Amino acid sequence: MKFWLKLAGFVLIAGSIAGIVFFYFQKNTTYHLVSPIKEISLQTSEKKDLPLNKYTILNLKNYPYQASQIKLVKELDNYSTDEFRSYLFTYQTMAKTMSGVINLPFKVKTGDDNKPKVIIMIRGWVPRTSYKPGIGTQPAASVFAKHGYITLSPDFFGYGQSDPEPDDSWEARFIKPINVIELIKTIQDSGVPTKVVDPSLPSSISYLPSRSLGIWAHSNGGQIALTTLEILSQPIPTTLWAPVTAPFPYSILFFTDEMEDEGKATRKWLSMFEKDYNVFDFSLTKHLDFLTGPLQIHHGTADEAALKTWSDEFVAKLEKENKRREAVLATASAQVKSEVEKIGGYTDKTSSVFYPLSSISYTYYTYPGADHNLRPMVNWNQAVNRDLKFFEKEM
Repeated sequence: MKFWLKLAGFVLIAGSIAGIVFFYFQKNTTYHLVSPIKEISLQTSEKKDLPLNKYTILNLKNYPYQASQIKLVKELDNYSTDEFRSYLFTYQTMAKTMSGVINLPFKVKTGDDNKPKVIIMIRGWVPRTSYKPGIGTQPAASVFAKHGYITLSPDFFGYGQSDPEPDDSWEARFIKPINVIELIKTIQDSGVPTKVVDPSLPSSISYLPSRSLGIWAHSNGGQIALTTLEILSQPIPTTLWAPVTAPFPYSILFFTDEMEDEGKATRKWLSMFEKDYNVFDFSLTKHLDFLTGPLQIHHGTADEAALKTWSDEFVAKLEKENKRREAVLATASAQVKSEVEKIGGYTDKTSSVFYPLSSISYTYYTYPGADHNLRPMVNWNQAVNRDLKFFEKEM
């Protein structure tokens, strides 16, 4: 009996000593216990491949954008007029072919550098079954072309004569700003056609680079345009018609009620995305600190496809961002203020990211009774004439 009592006492003492040693080890090393749930979550996150992170707005600032060459494929007789000629064109983006419609005026408007003035037209969503090049952009593009602007309307992948879009529907969405930026780089570096004798003979096409660029965008094209501007942080005059400016991913969920399954598959698809990714990294409303103007926004009060309240809220966010910039400038160093005066912002030395600090210049017009396409025509005409004055002033 005494033997067993002594053994029990020995075990108790040994256990206490082991506990003290364990506590000391815990206290004096970097090792510590963590929740099994958190630990599993961390390990899973580290092991997972997150390929879409390269398309976050911040990461796209460092994307290796490439310029290519605009090639004219054929004339589009159904669009050409006595004042301009329309052509199907192609260029390379992400090492694939993208097609679109280019309108070339007989009298090209030029800037002080005698280089052509160019407007990139970005359409909203269109079903593939009813799509043809120029849908959603050609009515406004023809007005701009008649006034001397060269206009280019990319089809985007999967439309027109473009290569197919990626199988991953998220990737297909996130790469559209890349496609627009590479078109911009192509126009700036390789030039845009200005005179054409025979589109089948490349040697008969005269190219001139252009630094005088503008953007026109409608509906979801507004989301693409604003994301493009945030990535570039360059003052490209941009006009937005009924833009989709709701936060991502609500901007997608809003449209799912018209689907046959009432959005069931989309919600599941979205929950899988949110499980691995931070949606704020892809949302334009969370990156207004990268945005520059000037902007012109048009929205009809009877728009049921992209709500006018979205533009109201977006404008309120622009005001909030402008006040934030004013507060930053009020306490900024003399060096930062000097940079802002010269280039409109400053470059963060740690991240090498450029932050605009000049106020975002914008004008917001509303149209009582106008729908998603700013119809009736009296509203449409007023909006396009305002755009002509906007581009004349800002370009």
